[in-house]
Amino acid sequence: MARTLRILDADPESRPKVHSSDFVGRFRAGMQLNNRPVSLSEWRITTGDPEVAKAVSELFGGTPEEWETTKEDGLQILTDRDSVKVVVDGPDSVTFRMALYGMQGKPTHACDGVEFIDSDDPRFGQPCGCPTALAERKAAAKAGYGPKPDQRITFRLADDPELGKFRLMTGSWEFMKSIERVWSDLEAVGGPALCTLKLELVEFTTKSGIAVSYRKPVLQVHGRVPEDVDAVLPSLSKVVQDDDLPF
Repeated sequence: MARTLRILDADPESRPKVHSSDFVGRFRAGMQLNNRPVSLSEWRITTGDPEVAKAVSELFGGTPEEWETTKEDGLQILTDRDSVKVVVDGPDSVTFRMALYGMQGKPTHACDGVEFIDSDDPRFGQPCGCPTALAERKAAAKAGYGPKPDQRITFRLADDPELGKFRLMTGSWEFMKSIERVWSDLEAVGGPALCTLKLELVEFTTKSGIAVSYRKPVLQVHGRVPEDVDAVLPSLSKVVQDDDLPF
């Protein structure tokens, strides 16, 4: 029989929840509508924890609702915020690779733009064969046979850091261009950094006169987190059963 604390047996709601991952939710910049991808102007947050969903909706607006997914994050909140303050632990919390995913949802190609980087891939360390020119890389990705940016930001909410870690996954080429600056800024802070994570509107007109507009994710580093936020960061922890992200 597993050992338990009787004080928590008497008040089971106080027992720490066991998560299958150390991530409590995801920030998303789009959704499926009538089986078509739609970009959003405000953040959409998904989670599998009703308490997290409730807290997020109280902070950023929106109403928790179920959405169709095979993953664990079966609740979504369409917030009214295009910008939120977050805490990023350091440059290691912003990762980059180029990836092409197969039908099973697993990457069939993972590289840093020059070499294969998946240690389980027999091609590890070998040249990936991707074109040098960025325009050619984009064309290959758009055609479906080349990898595209696979970028992940891990962070906490500055308004409620004890809620847990969130993650943003983005394939934005524009965000890729900013990563070196983000890494440098986070390195300069030398610890948990207060940042703004936002969906920035981009508008321009092509040479042929077509108006184009879209939103790109932007991570702006402000500096060291305020003392009141920093004070609770060392106590943040989750019980981790599996290192794989469930959603």
